[in-house]
Amino acid sequence: MRDRFIQEGNRFYFRDGHEAFKDRGRKLTTASENTQVVSSLVDIARSRGWSEVSVTGTEVFRREVWQQARLAGLEVRGYHASDAERTQLVRALARRREAAPEVTDSISPEAPRGAPQAPERDPKREPIRGKLVDHGRDFYRHDPNEAPSYFVRLQTPKGPREVWGKDIERAVAQSLSQPKEGDDVVLQRVGSDAVTVRRQIRDEEGALREAPLATARNRWALETEEFLNQRGTAARVVRDSAVKAKDAVRQHPELAGTYLNLRAAQIAARVFRDPQDQRQFVERVRLGLARDIERGEPLQPVYLRGPARTRRPPERQRDELTR
Repeated sequence: MRDRFIQEGNRFYFRDGHEAFKDRGRKLTTASENTQVVSSLVDIARSRGWSEVSVTGTEVFRREVWQQARLAGLEVRGYHASDAERTQLVRALARRREAAPEVTDSISPEAPRGAPQAPERDPKREPIRGKLVDHGRDFYRHDPNEAPSYFVRLQTPKGPREVWGKDIERAVAQSLSQPKEGDDVVLQRVGSDAVTVRRQIRDEEGALREAPLATARNRWALETEEFLNQRGTAARVVRDSAVKAKDAVRQHPELAGTYLNLRAAQIAARVFRDPQDQRQFVERVRLGLARDIERGEPLQPVYLRGPARTRRPPERQRDELTR
């Protein structure tokens, strides 16, 4: 705990000075939904011999506590888990018992601090194809001593493969084809987001301290093979400049927004005096749209104007974990 936070009385702070949580003895409170904070609260509860905890606060916080506390063997009051969440919990506990012996490979963009980086298996970032076997949240590599992450397990032509990454949870939830276990799927890295993480380093006196590290977190996409094949057909239509927009949309109504964007590019290209520059600009936009379609990115929407609405943001709720 001392490695993660700075303690001042009953308050614990991040290294940047922001408060992480308060320790009130029989009650732990926080204004954060950070998974690392939740992990620390569960560690404290477990170290004090608590067999049951009561949780209040936002749904995100209560769900995170429920998941981590149940994996740690604690009973939880204050959150009603869905059937799907309970199923994932049972699977995570079963995986831990089995120790996942069939896994032959692991990719982890969010390796634990201080761990040596394994050599990259996919230097060209090629898509990973296989049958979807399992996926879910768990501690990294199913080790309760590591930070929470997310994994997907595939049965590939070369054998079983397990891939870890925090963004995979979003990729599964937002998948347009919503693959089920047993489906043939394609997992691919579609980009990266700049993030700042903290890692331990030794200063000139040899003492350990945390320092910020600017890095990139992989962004993932997971879709069924059938869905991507359909998208490939649509992408070929968009690439073909000889196909008229009305014919393309008649054949693929889902491309209406794409061709509206392409029309907007044609109008924008008029700022160029040279017709050749105009054509090159439109062609670059065309190829970019086709590439996004082929990768399974959400299709360009057709916007409809309507009355603007304003919503008052809800007040921030303070999260608590008590015995």
